[in-house]
Amino acid sequence: MLAYGKVCRGPTLVDNIVEQIARCESLPHLWRIMIGYFRGKGYDAVSYFACGPGEPGSGGTTIAAPIHHGFKPGAVAAYLGTNYEQVDIVPRVVMAHGRPQRWSEVWASVDLNEDERRYLALMRGVEIGDGYSLPCYGPAGRDGYVGIGRMTEAAATDEVSLREMHLTAQAAHLRILDFTVMEPSRGRPLSAREREILDWVARGKSNSVIADILSISAGTVDTYLRRIYEKLGVSDRTSAAVRGIGMGLIAA
Repeated sequence: MLAYGKVCRGPTLVDNIVEQIARCESLPHLWRIMIGYFRGKGYDAVSYFACGPGEPGSGGTTIAAPIHHGFKPGAVAAYLGTNYEQVDIVPRVVMAHGRPQRWSEVWASVDLNEDERRYLALMRGVEIGDGYSLPCYGPAGRDGYVGIGRMTEAAATDEVSLREMHLTAQAAHLRILDFTVMEPSRGRPLSAREREILDWVARGKSNSVIADILSISAGTVDTYLRRIYEKLGVSDRTSAAVRGIGMGLIAA
């Protein structure tokens, strides 16, 4: 491994974390590794978003509701209650630039429209705090991004640390794709209605909200979700959403 023209001798921390990611055996195992790693870097909250083809925030993509840890429940609920694909400018700025970006700096660099200003005020009101987004890229437009927040006083913000965290996030994203793209469904394709419900699940909508949108009962939504879980080989909403996007089952 080369660094500034010198040969690095012996394994580095990033080598170690990438090896852990490569050896992990499941999505929950990988998620625990990510939480522990970023906590060690001074970030007590972590989120992961999977994106379908297109540019995040452009309206031409599907962004799964995040896997998240450490954020305040009220902040998560407020975020999922917005049209975050449209009004959160951070993802599209970060994905366009291809490098880690601090949330506060992104918001300060863009002229906001009225919806974006309301969204930013809401996030400040629920004390979402500051952090970084780390863009991740995959095959066939199956990209994603990792958000790290709840910064401690010891949070690593120097350029070298940000590069390392970015590499770690990218490795984790590709490993997630291993668990989603490379694992086929059980030979039973999702019906049009099941895909529709999975799409709303990926956008963070609850069963009751999905029922209202589709004019069906919440019990019917629950029945469809059980079928979706069985076909995708998952047991929870987040895994279903991430796998659905990773396998290209959700239309952008």
